Amino acid sequence: MARLLYRFGDCSVDPAARELCRNGTPVTVSPKVFDVIAYLIDRRDRAVGRDELIAAVWGRADVTDALLGQVVLKARRAIGDTGDEQNAIRTIPRFGYRWVAELATEERPDPPPAAGPAMAGADASGDRAPPAVAAPSPRRGRSRWVAAATVLALAVAVLTVLALMRGRHGASPLAPRATPAAADAVAVLPLVIAAEPEWGWLRLGLMDLVATRLRGAGLAVVPNETIVALTRDPPADAAILASNVRVVTGAQRLLTSSATRGPGGWRVRLELHPADGEPILIEAQQPDAAAAARVAVAQLLLRLGKPVSAEATATTALDDVRQRAEAALLSDQLEEVQRIIQAAPPDVRDAPLLRLRLAQVDFRSGRMIEARAKLDRLLADVGPEADPVLRALILTVSSSVRIHLGDAAAAGRDCAAAVALVADRDEPGMLGRAYTACGIAEAVQGRFDAAMSEFARARIALEITGDALSLARIEANEGLMESTRGRYAEGLAVMRRSEEHFRRLGGRNEMMMALDDQIDALLALLQPLEALATSERAWGLLPQISNTGLRHSVQVQHARALAANGRLGEAAALLVRITSEAATEQDQPVLGHALAERARIELATGRADAAAGHAAEAVQTLAGPDRGRARAQAWLTRVRALRVLARDADAAAEVRGFADWAATAQVPASTVLAQLAQAELHSTAQPAAATAAYEQALAQAERTGIPADVVEVVVSWGNALLDAGQTERASAVAGRVQRWAGTDFRSSLLQARLYRALGQEAAWREALQRTQRLAGERPIPPTDGSALLAPFGAAPPSPPSD
Repeated sequence: MARLLYRFGDCSVDPAARELCRNGTPVTVSPKVFDVIAYLIDRRDRAVGRDELIAAVWGRADVTDALLGQVVLKARRAIGDTGDEQNAIRTIPRFGYRWVAELATEERPDPPPAAGPAMAGADASGDRAPPAVAAPSPRRGRSRWVAAATVLALAVAVLTVLALMRGRHGASPLAPRATPAAADAVAVLPLVIAAEPEWGWLRLGLMDLVATRLRGAGLAVVPNETIVALTRDPPADAAILASNVRVVTGAQRLLTSSATRGPGGWRVRLELHPADGEPILIEAQQPDAAAAARVAVAQLLLRLGKPVSAEATATTALDDVRQRAEAALLSDQLEEVQRIIQAAPPDVRDAPLLRLRLAQVDFRSGRMIEARAKLDRLLADVGPEADPVLRALILTVSSSVRIHLGDAAAAGRDCAAAVALVADRDEPGMLGRAYTACGIAEAVQGRFDAAMSEFARARIALEITGDALSLARIEANEGLMESTRGRYAEGLAVMRRSEEHFRRLGGRNEMMMALDDQIDALLALLQPLEALATSERAWGLLPQISNTGLRHSVQVQHARALAANGRLGEAAALLVRITSEAATEQDQPVLGHALAERARIELATGRADAAAGHAAEAVQTLAGPDRGRARAQAWLTRVRALRVLARDADAAAEVRGFADWAATAQVPASTVLAQLAQAELHSTAQPAAATAAYEQALAQAERTGIPADVVEVVVSWGNALLDAGQTERASAVAGRVQRWAGTDFRSSLLQARLYRALGQEAAWREALQRTQRLAGERPIPPTDGSALLAPFGAAPPSPPSD
């Protein structure tokens, strides 16, 4: 990977490393000063308005011009510029600033990322806004189901070791074993390591080794991923931690361990704690830590009456590489996983399990084409007869990759093949993940009933293992499906439960996705204040999230919530930044949602030409049932912008294309908004056709019961009726959105217009005050403003019709 370095004069700026140098010497500046420099450099092709710069750097609007001026002054001083010379940062009077210094660019290789959560990217000031400029991320964007597929593929990573271990040390994979209840499962906690810092990887590496050996002997073991999440921020009291693990996972047996390095080598101590009764204590000492852990596990299994093969304590080069790679993967150190495997001897590096790990690193880094190529080669080498369980794991990861690449049908075939390979084996964890992959593939294709059946099968399989995190993901998937089908109230209730589950389980990415989906539901339900509060909670988690696609998705939702509350300047600046940072090939869903919202804001603020262009891009970018609502809204915005521009023929062509797509799309909003676009197109020249289309659109919107769709139709129709002087019929139409007039700006504005037309002065004044309170930066349309704001005793001018 490479990142851009900018040079000008005696200075250089490295946005990704957040480093400013003069004459090769680093210059210490505050985060805000650096962000101003970086933001202006990145937008050097144009002038940047003060409001945009404030929103981008501070993440809010309540920053004075004086404070901005002070930061710009410091930025100039840091790069050897002045307010008089303005050789780099030029002031644009009554607007903002522009970068004018000539730049030379060069590419530099990315440094390896810091370990663990430190990769999140928060700056030292703790400001909520992420860095304004960053090297474009290779990671893919997230539609909702793509995000679900990503999380599933990460979960599958914890299962791969068992496939290898059973083939070497366990019983024949064809021999079924009795399935234990979840209460009999063992929760293996990370080890306490008493040694030098370089041995820290053993904390998770030996945990994985112990858990894998126990699974290989036929014990049910809580997945490592769930344990890592639960112990990421453990309570100080060990008893509280033990209680939390038991309550969340259902496992009543806990295994705590320690490894101590001394003159005689390594001593590993295992303590198996039942829910009641005396613990089983085991100790073993060997020159090597992994060898000591293997001996200790073998002794523990004998105490539990489990057979142990002669190979159970053997150590190989593959074991050592695998253990280190597992520890790095559990810590989310992707570059370290790749380094460990690539440094191994060729015969070890070519082991199928390690090749699968490299494919998973590509997947998690957004290199989907490379991941698919590696997986296809693996599938050619690992046949169903040779190692059916490992092949099922490969197929499940392949299913997630194909979801990202837009081939849901192939994804469904891969996960179905995985299910067939493990359905008759004692592999409940693997089977549950394969069923989950099939559910996602069905949902992406709009087959929701089939998806629910697959999720139900996954739930039954996973409940056996105590895999609380995967069960919570299934619940979140079910909530997401409710929202995708237009059942936002039901989906919101599930997502709120999911948020709490993920918070308790330590699933940060999953909690962020649950918040993301809540925002979407709240906006559809016309609860803008709650949506903004929820987006603020998600924004506060951004420093803990290293995945760029997820960060961008949350930022888009935050912008939508800001716009819904009238904070258009902040929303627009954030969307401009996202659309400039999003990689068009890997970040398509996020880019499409950002362009759609950007177009809406541009149309509302009188920039119809820009709105038409961005809406067209959004329509082309967004596809699939989970993006259908955003696509329909973008298409409606496109039609409206073209009509404002008097491009009636183009608008008519768009309406026809919109209607053709809506007839096949399995999205409640598509038909409603397509009919609405047709009604607005005919509103002037063909009033009878317009009325029929309005009636159909409203009937469909009320059948589906989505408040945002009802308001969209009623506000358009009500304003058209008022423009035509049909106040009586306008009253009957506008009354359908009165329940939302207290929180929704458009509904309140329509009510104010109606009361003004009816001559109801007291009601008009109340509605007007409420509308102005809700407006924020949203303009009251000029055609309405003349009527709304005129003295009530005077005859207001008749507004022109559309």
